[in-house]
Amino acid sequence: MISRRLALMAAPVVTALIAVALVAPPSASAADAAAVFKKKCAPCHGKEGEPNKVFAKQGVRSFKDTEWQKATDDATVEKSIREGKKGTMMASFDKQLSDEEVTALVAFIRDLGK
Repeated sequence: MISRRLALMAAPVVTALIAVALVAPPSASAADAAAVFKKKCAPCHGKEGEPNKVFAKQGVRSFKDTEWQKATDDATVEKSIREGKKGTMMASFDKQLSDEEVTALVAFIRDLGK
């Protein structure tokens, strides 16, 4: 009798946990963001967020620039990642990155400016 009552009480909780697991994708971690940055961003922006002199002269952003970090909000960084920037070397990554990867990447870029 106790086990049946316990099973009836646990069923809604188990159902909710399964639903959440199926609906909510796992969020990208800092390690994932570092891997995405290394693959997608570092070729132009440099491993540490500082482009080489050739790319810097072509307008590639340094994420170490504290003035840029202060003047640019997260929404603008996210938009640049998703849409790219016309007239520059910045490509769109909207179809290549998940929402979670973009969010994690913005946080990673912010950390590079510290």
